[in-house]
Amino acid sequence: MKNYNVTEIKTLVDSCKSALIVVPTMSVDSIGSALGLALSLIKAGKSAKVLSLTKPDQNYSKLSGLELITDSYNPADLMVTISYPLDQIDQVSYNDDGGKLNLVVKTKSGAAKIETNQIAINNSSSGADLCFMLGDESPLGEKASMVNSGNWIFISPTNVAKSWAKATLIDPDAPFSEIFTFLLPMLGLSLDTESGKDILIGLRVATQSFSVNVSPESFEAGAICLRATQPETPKSAPVVDATPIENIERPSPQPSFNSTSVTPNPTFTPTV
Repeated sequence: MKNYNVTEIKTLVDSCKSALIVVPTMSVDSIGSALGLALSLIKAGKSAKVLSLTKPDQNYSKLSGLELITDSYNPADLMVTISYPLDQIDQVSYNDDGGKLNLVVKTKSGAAKIETNQIAINNSSSGADLCFMLGDESPLGEKASMVNSGNWIFISPTNVAKSWAKATLIDPDAPFSEIFTFLLPMLGLSLDTESGKDILIGLRVATQSFSVNVSPESFEAGAICLRATQPETPKSAPVVDATPIENIERPSPQPSFNSTSVTPNPTFTPTV
């Protein structure tokens, strides 16, 4: 079991409400890991998207969460986040007020008022309050400038330093899928059937079915993901005998014999 120093990463993850996972170089390993992270974040109650400028083809069709992948990026996007229960919101709309855009959020009858301190406006390049960069950003071309704003976590199997990263995790001895197998539980994020499957697929491809570039931790990571993909087996109900105890037939006691009380058989006298 690997033991990463994730104190800074966990602090950032715990405090975020939305995340963007950027994959500069597409591979089954990197996309599977990114989707596994995104699905785990969503299960923890956060919103998450995966940005890949290359669209996945049929080689990625077995991965879960492909709908979370986007190839569009606009640094001018604006996101308004309202920390308010969705089941108390009745309608969201907008109108044109003399050339000014009004966003209108109507709450349900009897619902509490939305306070100003519950509203956050994010005009950073990512549109999320936490971003993950999986590998070097240079393949993004001019879009690599997105790292100049926002809170970034840099995760890579290549030992390089990034000044823009608020937290960094480097493991030169492992593919992304192995890194995330051990990282997610350390962050308090769970591996379930879908996220475990995605990371396991990435791990199998990265190691050519555990035949190259493997270590004991590679097999351990595979076992962890495989266990996560298994459906929970319901516990068998205890066998209950419904027969009342007083109706259970007890075996008859064996008779005891006393040599002084045994009556011998009468003598048989044949008739002549």
